[in-house]
Amino acid sequence: MLKHLINGPIMPSCESEVVQNDEFLSKLEKKLILLSAKYGLGEVLFIEKNPLNNDSFASFYIRAPKSWSNQKIFDVWDLISDEVDEFAAKEGHDNLMEICNVAVSDRC
Repeated sequence: MLKHLINGPIMPSCESEVVQNDEFLSKLEKKLILLSAKYGLGEVLFIEKNPLNNDSFASFYIRAPKSWSNQKIFDVWDLISDEVDEFAAKEGHDNLMEICNVAVSDRC
């Protein structure tokens, strides 16, 4: 299922050829799927970097339940962010933002 946004299509991460063909992004996707299950979140989505927009980033989004408050989303995001940063560092990437963005949202 593709949904077109300003910076490109958003899709389940498993459908993205970029994720499938990039070793780190593929490992990160698996980590995010585990974290999503651990914290009671939903589907992991991916937006590819738009080559026509220098301000765009490749981004993973983890769906939060629509019933969650913003505070609960922020609280879970803090936990996930710490684990993702630790994972990226173990993989040799000290600045994850150079590669992609990761977010938790109930709006995707």
